[in-house]
Amino acid sequence: MPIRTAASLSLTLLLQLLLPLLLPVFSVACLAVCYLSGPPLRAGLLNADALYLPTLFDDLLVRGGRLSDWYLTPAPYFFPDYPLYLAAWWVAPTSYYQIIAFGILQCALLFGALALLARALGTRAALPAAACSLTLFAWLAASGREPFVLLLSNAYHFGGFLAAVLLATAWLRVDATASRPALGAACLLAFLVTLSDSLFLLQAALPLAGAASARILLEGGKPGRRRRLAMAWAPVAAALLGHVGYTLLVAHPTRYDVHLDRGRLAANLHDLAGFGLDLWQALPAATLGWLACVAFALACAVRLARRRDPFGLPPALAWLLVFWLVSATMTLAVSLPLAPLPVAARYFIPAACWPILLAPMMVAHLLRRRHAPALLLAGACAFALGTGMATARQWQAHPIESAYYPADSACLDRALARMDLHHGVAQYWDAKPFQRFSRRGIVLAQHIASLEELPWITSQRYFRPAYDFALVGPDAPPQYHIPAARLEAINGPPPARVRCGDYTILLYGRDAMRVY
Repeated sequence: MPIRTAASLSLTLLLQLLLPLLLPVFSVACLAVCYLSGPPLRAGLLNADALYLPTLFDDLLVRGGRLSDWYLTPAPYFFPDYPLYLAAWWVAPTSYYQIIAFGILQCALLFGALALLARALGTRAALPAAACSLTLFAWLAASGREPFVLLLSNAYHFGGFLAAVLLATAWLRVDATASRPALGAACLLAFLVTLSDSLFLLQAALPLAGAASARILLEGGKPGRRRRLAMAWAPVAAALLGHVGYTLLVAHPTRYDVHLDRGRLAANLHDLAGFGLDLWQALPAATLGWLACVAFALACAVRLARRRDPFGLPPALAWLLVFWLVSATMTLAVSLPLAPLPVAARYFIPAACWPILLAPMMVAHLLRRRHAPALLLAGACAFALGTGMATARQWQAHPIESAYYPADSACLDRALARMDLHHGVAQYWDAKPFQRFSRRGIVLAQHIASLEELPWITSQRYFRPAYDFALVGPDAPPQYHIPAARLEAINGPPPARVRCGDYTILLYGRDAMRVY
């Protein structure tokens, strides 16, 4: 083989295979270092809401609890979050490492889903496009801003977004080949994910069926139109079964009792505008890119409706852009006027993140075959470099912590060790963080300002007729704050009182403190 030909093949192998794998690995490794180095990345992954699965799995696998004991989240996240967290549990020794192990596994699954989606779309450079998407995602996540940082988070609706990528891939296969196995996989996925997170029905199953139906109807006289329409709506029927099945599977349903509230619309619009302004100030280039994608997708939708060429894009990719617009519009239309749902960044993961996935694929299709891989990998290199620079700055400011044991948790453990106490009460935002990172195996029951139990993302086994101690925090909202004065009125002054930073611990002794 001539030397020049061997060099050309080596360069092609580097561009097409090695770099598309190494750049995402480097970017995700940088995110792991950012997490181990502290805020801002860690702050969003170690709060009470984010510690739902770590606390649940500790209860089920270590403390002998049962799933039926639990008041789960309104979206219980059975799939894909539970299997992924179980894998993280096996490979990592503590919750501190299991959380980032879950994030790494989720990134790996997303990369695989992106490569499959790119291949299903016939993208010329599937691996470079997937690498560009994931490195861009990692660069945005390194900023610590939601919803991008949720790339690493468990039980925050990102699993539903990941499943939507797989559903779109399966549907492209079904639409192209009428494959029954692919249709069965799409229906099973829709059932499992909607059972786990009802937003999937709104943000993925319905918009995808609507976009697919519009495409089928606009294509006119192609044979088998009714059959194709039936196949398009089959995953929706499976998703509806999953939505109904929630009440049969979950022992303590906690879904929101939502209702239309016109007065809520203005407040939600204000919150949404604040969210957009925050992103604009933190990531102006990314915000402009997102707006450009919206304009391009709208233009593609108009051209598709007029049966015109969508700027040289493959029809399947253009219709995915339409699906994204429908998904974002449905999310806004449903979430803005409803109470008591707040406007939270996690509800808008698909609206914000689909362009990150689709833009590199559009670039790959619009460029010449020879130029696409090199340009996509150049973009991936730039994003990976940006993530690496952010990681270096973070590392300099905050050294890596090989073990997570906050000073307040260590102080609480020392105080409890003196009297060998294990069962206490705390407000919601303190209970799971202190329980999960204590080294004494304590249990903290959630109570509110009236001292009533708060059965929300916790186990009913944690509530007792009497407790050993109370953890009183400084910054709780008024409705959550544990009232030390009222506990003393019920039980008298505690035999011991310990100060741990801004926290006060009332130590009463074994089963010596009542809340009623």
